[in-house]
Amino acid sequence: MKKFVSLILVLAALCALCVSALADQGTTTEWTGEVISRQVSLFNEPNSSSGSTRKVKNGTQFDILEKQGNWVYAEVPNENGTVDRGWIMLYYIIENPQHIVLRSNSGVFAYAAPYNNDKRVGTVDNYQRFTVIATSGNYYIVSFREAVCYLPMSADYWVEEDLKDLLDGPSTPYTVLNDKTKVYGYASTKYGSINTYKAGTTVDVLYTVDGFAAIRYDSVIAFIAMSDIALK
Repeated sequence: MKKFVSLILVLAALCALCVSALADQGTTTEWTGEVISRQVSLFNEPNSSSGSTRKVKNGTQFDILEKQGNWVYAEVPNENGTVDRGWIMLYYIIENPQHIVLRSNSGVFAYAAPYNNDKRVGTVDNYQRFTVIATSGNYYIVSFREAVCYLPMSADYWVEEDLKDLLDGPSTPYTVLNDKTKVYGYASTKYGSINTYKAGTTVDVLYTVDGFAAIRYDSVIAFIAMSDIALK
């Protein structure tokens, strides 16, 4: 229970910093917000007694159109492919969020505080995505499983925004030559393979390094030996 309360207090303090940053933007602007609490209400007016139209889940991104006190006027996507407009409290969102994607999950844990000897709150999965709220020493403070936790910066991450630019860039199609061709998380064979491809599989090569081709792999990058592929 104490850990849970401490996480809530950390979230409140961090959100207060976000409020100050947003206040510097002025009262009429447009930027991106993201929900970092479990869920928030979308209210009709900038007060909690005005009635809400819907709940907005953790991780949802939306356009912020206006700020009024501790509230933002938001344009939130809905399941119908359109948007809902309403007011969200600043304390439960972050402005212009940065996201990181874990590249290797070898011994990486999420902690309740920025100390390795503190309680672990979960094991981090390979290619898991996090919203960075702030940093503390050698740790990222992130939104994780609808709570706040700490991740060691010493782990290997992609910055998702930079990764997206790379994945959206030019590529060259190659064909896999052999069955059970190994795909790696790094440009090396010593970390073990993350998948295997059949002969004839088409891969999009983004660049080459040290005898390996960097390829699109779902929403991240993986590597395959150049000797196992040929230009299509």
